[in-house]
Amino acid sequence: MKCQYCKKNEADKVFYVNWMGGIYQIAMCEECMKKMWQKAGAAGQEDTFKKYTGWWPGKLEERKPGERLFPEDAGDLLKRKRQLSALQNRLHEAAEAENYEEAARLRDDIAVIEKEVYSHENCTGSV
Repeated sequence: MKCQYCKKNEADKVFYVNWMGGIYQIAMCEECMKKMWQKAGAAGQEDTFKKYTGWWPGKLEERKPGERLFPEDAGDLLKRKRQLSALQNRLHEAAEAENYEEAARLRDDIAVIEKEVYSHENCTGSV
C-alpha cells in the first residue's frame, strides 16, 4: 500500500487521527512519519503523537497497518454489546420454545442494557 500522505513510498506505519469523535487510520511511510513527528514536536504534542501512532523515532517494536487503538472505555461497552447479543439470542430461543415467562424477563433485561449502550453511544458519538 502506498503512503496516503506523500503517495510515493510504500506505507509501513499507521497514523491515527481522531476527527469528530471517530478514529481514522492513515497508512504512512517512515519518511512522512518522521516529518509528522517533527511537526508534533514543534507543537509540543509528542505524547499525543505517540498515543495515536504508537511510534516515535528510535522505538524498536512497530505496529502494523490495520491494527487499531481502542478508547479506554471500549472494553466495557463491547462487553455490554456482547451481553446484549447473547440475551437477544436467548430471547429468540425462549420465544421459539414458547417459554413466554423467560422471554418476557429477557425482553426486560435487553431493554435495560440497550438503554445503557445506546445512551453511551449518543454521548460519545462512537462505537
